[in-house]
Amino acid sequence: MALDPKTRDIVRAAALGLAVAVALSMTLSPDVASAALQSAAGGKSGGGGGFGRFVQFINRLADYTIPIGSAFSVLGLIWGGLLFQAGDQRAGRVLGFVALGVGIVLLSKPIAA
Repeated sequence: MALDPKTRDIVRAAALGLAVAVALSMTLSPDVASAALQSAAGGKSGGGGGFGRFVQFINRLADYTIPIGSAFSVLGLIWGGLLFQAGDQRAGRVLGFVALGVGIVLLSKPIAA
């Protein structure tokens, strides 16, 4: 569904005006934006904001991915090896996905940090 040219121009002008207003408000009052980001990150309040809790959750999740991912990667290697010995064409794909999974598991902690 296409808009007629006059309505499209009005929508463009409104979007441009909104973008300019947001940019000006961020430039004219950077302390307000900084205070909001610091509060969300659990800054000076000492209680830890929502972002701080989210980071803790991601770190805990990364702690559990390494042992669980290692166990599944061993099972995947066994399955890929059995397929390879049987001459199945899926063996290369399975082993490739296992290698990708091992890479993600080993990089889970640095990615979360």
